[in-house]
This record gives sequence, C-alpha cells and structure tokens, in this order.
Amino acid sequence: MIKTIKYLLTALMLLPLFSFSQKVENIRFEQVGKQVYIYYDLIGTDTYNITIYCSEDNGNTWGSPLQEVSGDVGGRIIPGNSKKVVWDVLNGRTKLTGNIRFKIQVENIVLIDSRDGQKYKTVKIGNQVWMAENLNFKTKNSWCYDNDPANCDVYGRLYTWDDARISCPKGWHLPSDDEWKILEMYLGMSESEVNKKSLRGIDEGKRLKSKNGWYSNGNGTDEAGLLMLPGGYHGSDGSFSSLGYSGDWWSSSEYSDLGVWRRYLNYDYSQISRYYFYIKAFGFSVRCLKD
Repeated sequence: MIKTIKYLLTALMLLPLFSFSQKVENIRFEQVGKQVYIYYDLIGTDTYNITIYCSEDNGNTWGSPLQEVSGDVGGRIIPGNSKKVVWDVLNGRTKLTGNIRFKIQVENIVLIDSRDGQKYKTVKIGNQVWMAENLNFKTKNSWCYDNDPANCDVYGRLYTWDDARISCPKGWHLPSDDEWKILEMYLGMSESEVNKKSLRGIDEGKRLKSKNGWYSNGNGTDEAGLLMLPGGYHGSDGSFSSLGYSGDWWSSSEYSDLGVWRRYLNYDYSQISRYYFYIKAFGFSVRCLKD
C-alpha cells in the first residue's frame, strides 16, 4: 500500500490540475494518506455548481464526475480563495494509474421562466437539478401570503394541488414523492427511514432549512443550497397561516383516495415530515425539478 500511495502522488505531480473555466484560478493539491486535497480560488459574484472530473489518459477521455468527494464541491458554492475538496481516491480502488488530469466544471445555472421573465437560481444535488427558490408564477388558484406581493418576492406563491401540477415551466415538473426521497437519501436519510410517514430522519430538515427567517432561531444550515423558507400556507377557507413558522411543499404523487404526499418543515424540529394531505384546495409552496 505504501508503494501505491507513492505512485499516486507521482502520477498527480506529473500533470497538474487544470480548469476549463476562467472562474477557477490557482488550483493546487496535496496528498494526505489515502486522500487528495484539492484547493482552488473561485472568482465571481454569485454562487456556483462545482463538479470535478478525472482523466487517466492525459485528458483524451473523461469519466463521470468524481463521487468520493466532499467539501467545496456540488451546489451553491460561494466564491472565495482556498476552496477545499477532499477526494477519497483510494476508497474504492487500490491505486490510481495513467497520465492523470483533472478539470473543474463551474456552472452558474439560472432558470429564466419564458412565461413571465422571472429568474430562479437552481442547484444540482446528486443527479437532480432543483429550483433553489419557491416558484412565483401566477396561476388562477395561487396566492401571495396575506395577498401581499412582497411576500411572493421572498417566499413564492401558494398553490392548490391542481395548479401546482401544471405550474412549473417547460422542461421542469413538480417532483414526485419518490423524487423527494432521492433528495432526502442524498442528505443522509436511510432507505428504511425515508419510506416512513410523519417525521423521519435525524437532521435532514435542518440541512434543508435556510440559515435565517425561521421563528425562534429555528433556522437551518442550508447545506443543500435549496434555501427552504417558511412560507406558511393558504387554507381552503381563504385564511393564511404559519408564515415564519413552517413550510409545506406539494409532491405530484397521490396517496390512494386520501390525498397527496407532501413535505413539511417546522421551526422547532430538525426532521422532515412526509405525510399525505387530503385537502387539495389548500395552498402550499412549489419547488420544480428539472426533467
């Protein structure tokens, strides 16, 4: 194993890392045991999706994005110097061979809704691309909280389920219950836990919630970069409730004749609630998922 690690370091030093994006500068690396630490400076004024690729034949072919990585990689990476990525290079292999090159792909993905010109930040999480903001496209059965347009600017609109199913722009859709589960498992929820009803997981809800805006300091860490805000809901009687306290998001999946699967976050716990809601005329928030 010692010989393998020495060879690995030599292979990396022969061909330094490079980037196809002008937003990435000063890329450098070091080896620590079985891991490679990759550092780079990210230049820009927005947040970006960072993906890292490795070639073992001098850049002639590139495989899939590196999976055994952590740190400043993935969605919603903030610009700055000395961003750090840890690659567990020997986690699934005994050695790295060939003429090694790396590339760092930087994406600033902004969805422009052609229907009204509104712009939405998006974030890539695993193999999914999510809107990083609640939808704010006006439909017949959707509302701004308290009928105040300023609340739509922050929290998006609240949609009945029927309108939620047809509200996403072309190329995007209302996520199914199973697609929500994929997101939750990416955040660390087990497969057995993700299929349960009501509160599930440990701290996945906290990792989804925004870093501010939740009542009584019930904020999250926003590790997923989805900026989940407590937009409250619109009742079927026309009332509004729970702004700042909780948020509900529709799925496209019905549960028998009893209602529709939805996700619910609350200020006073860190888990994610999955339960069916039987009144489709209620107004909940919408997140769109790329087709």
